[in-house]
Amino acid sequence: MKNVLNVTTALTVLTALFASGCASTKLEQTWKAPTAPASPVKKVAVIGVDERGLMRIGFENRFVRDMKARGQTATATHELMTLPDIKADKEAAAVKLRAAGADAVLIVRLADSETFNRSVRAGSERYVGTTTGVGSYYGWYDYYTVAFTDMSTVWSSDKKTLYLDSSLYDLASEKRIWSALTETVIKDGTTDPLVEADRLTKMVVEAMAKDQLIR
Repeated sequence: MKNVLNVTTALTVLTALFASGCASTKLEQTWKAPTAPASPVKKVAVIGVDERGLMRIGFENRFVRDMKARGQTATATHELMTLPDIKADKEAAAVKLRAAGADAVLIVRLADSETFNRSVRAGSERYVGTTTGVGSYYGWYDYYTVAFTDMSTVWSSDKKTLYLDSSLYDLASEKRIWSALTETVIKDGTTDPLVEADRLTKMVVEAMAKDQLIR
């Protein structure tokens, strides 16, 4: 099953899924505009597209932390304005971003996801043939008796593939100058969601630095 997630709930879903199992993240692809500036941007404003405040704060702060660790000036936007505020008034949002000293905007969202489920019966399947071969002469209770006897525990495991899009925009021209797509595969198990989120943001920041968009 494949579905495109609403961008307003993107990072919420991503963080929740991190908590559900062990995960691995890789950089699928990056893109740099031919018109991208030759030197690193001065200050990046990070917008995490998530309607739940704590999730947005967590991801924005991680990106800011990782960029500052490289000497790149950056700022989170959750203290400047809400997501509905940005949607309602583009010019007012741009004014606040410029007032904060930003000349570039990094927008982070979950772009797509795939989910696969695998179920395995813990017990034997001795009665499956009988169940599928029940004729019309059997009553409902006869069928129920076979089904009841055939009951056994079913072990189920999920594998989720999540695609996170991180796009950097020049604030003056409003054009996208860089983007990255990461793939995160999550299987049932145990993991520390904070550690995996740290790994993802660090990967994106390192990719931006490699393409000389940031310091």
